[in-house]
Amino acid sequence: MTEEENEFPEFEEVTEKMQTNFDDNVQADIVEITYGGVNNIQANEVILRQAGANHIKSNLVHVRQGGVIAVETDRLELTEGGVVFANSSSVEMTASRAVVIVNDGNVNMDQCGAQVVLTKGNVQVDQSGIVFMAANHASFDNNNSVVFLLAKNVEGEVKAQFGPKESVLFGIMAGLAAGVVILSSVMFGKKRKMK
Repeated sequence: MTEEENEFPEFEEVTEKMQTNFDDNVQADIVEITYGGVNNIQANEVILRQAGANHIKSNLVHVRQGGVIAVETDRLELTEGGVVFANSSSVEMTASRAVVIVNDGNVNMDQCGAQVVLTKGNVQVDQSGIVFMAANHASFDNNNSVVFLLAKNVEGEVKAQFGPKESVLFGIMAGLAAGVVILSSVMFGKKRKMK
């Protein structure tokens, strides 16, 4: 290569690092993946940077700008990432999204979104939106929204569409409506002829 062609050598290094590979299973003490993906990881510590995994079982998981389908861990730290299902003892989320979080300990959410958060511990929420949350103690800082909220203690301001009483009433009404639809389809549905 001439000097003109090799004017930006760091670009070649970055290009080589960006080539992704997808492995089936990884088992190690510490797993660190950048720009890649793995089906299953089992390790003491997992670090994903702009990477993804289908299933992780680990003591400590750090995800930065990455995604995980299912994670089982003692501690999950998620920054600008996403997770579909997390079963954890402690969750720290910043600018991230989650579908379901089942947690034994505390959950801290800053500028996040989640469909379901279930925890035995406490939840600290700042500038986040949650569809359904059940927690021992919920603390809200600024500009938060929760559709269904079940908590023993609530601190701060939150825009809850349904509180504990409304959530129970909504569940009963939704169950009754679903039961009526199912019952009416059984009673008045067309009978199919056997061929």
